[in-house]
Amino acid sequence: MHYTLTSRCGYLCFLTLCFAVTDIIAGFEEQITVNPPAVAFGDSLTVNCSTTCTNNTIILEAIRPYQESYDAQWRALSFSSIQSWTVKVTCLVKCQAFGNQMINVSEYNPTVYNREINITSPPEVLEVNRRYSLECIGPRVYPNNKLILTWLRGSEIVQINSTGKPGLPDEDLRLRNVFSFTASVSDDGQEYTCLAEVDLGLDSRKPIANSSVTLQVHYEPIGTTVLANNNSISGESPVHFPHGDSIVLSCNSRGNPQPDVTWEYPELNNVEITSGILYISGATTKNNGIYKCTATNKLGADKKSVNIKIEDRTAIIAAASVSVVAALALASGAIIYYLKKNA
Repeated sequence: MHYTLTSRCGYLCFLTLCFAVTDIIAGFEEQITVNPPAVAFGDSLTVNCSTTCTNNTIILEAIRPYQESYDAQWRALSFSSIQSWTVKVTCLVKCQAFGNQMINVSEYNPTVYNREINITSPPEVLEVNRRYSLECIGPRVYPNNKLILTWLRGSEIVQINSTGKPGLPDEDLRLRNVFSFTASVSDDGQEYTCLAEVDLGLDSRKPIANSSVTLQVHYEPIGTTVLANNNSISGESPVHFPHGDSIVLSCNSRGNPQPDVTWEYPELNNVEITSGILYISGATTKNNGIYKCTATNKLGADKKSVNIKIEDRTAIIAAASVSVVAALALASGAIIYYLKKNA
């Protein structure tokens, strides 16, 4: 990020503010470049002051320790480890083409921060429809009004907090963001993240720390469904199967704690239950009836039924016999008619 001082009625841009500067010597430009634009406490920082004036004197002023480097049209200060919450750097330039008049570039004070962030979590287990709060305590940042704390639900922003007060360099004022919500089924397993960012100005932010918590919500069984041979059952109409078929009924339900599954059904020798799945082998009309699945946990229960209908083999044989007799009678009638017609 850089800041530029131009000639008469030019402009000077800082992290969050651009303002006009008048009565500046026309004809050349000064520029301050800072890397990084916001610095972590203990990290390194480089500040460079350059000018378009070819015959110049550049003076960079700051509190030591630092290393200094320079060339014909720039001078830089390198800080190996920032150990103060306020860093003041001033750049002054003399340009001989304009009678050595000195231009004073307003001092630069980078944002300094650490990466300490803490979340005060709600209870380990939440209940549906109860109110809870997630509190995030942000890192130390100076100026304090450069910090932005954001709560995210997954990738969705749900609450942002910041302050307009810069504070003082020797004050450890931590910004807080308290997000209150009503727990729902959709919060079970949901991750909430507190993100700390430094405002660099010009709609630019730098993420500096984050912390996350995953919620656990207990709720009664819901959405119970029954599958017959892997096909979903809907409505109350009977589900038909051929005589002699093998039938597998499975029961699925959502809930936390995980629901237990039980069955109510016509008890016959060809029906068995293994791990909550009901098996019917060699189905007959004796297996006709209502098969009810109940999903239960400590908070409640949910039920789903299916009406099983097996085709009657005797009726099928009788219907086939009637069809054969009718076909024979029709054929006989046709033969007699033919013989009479040709007699």
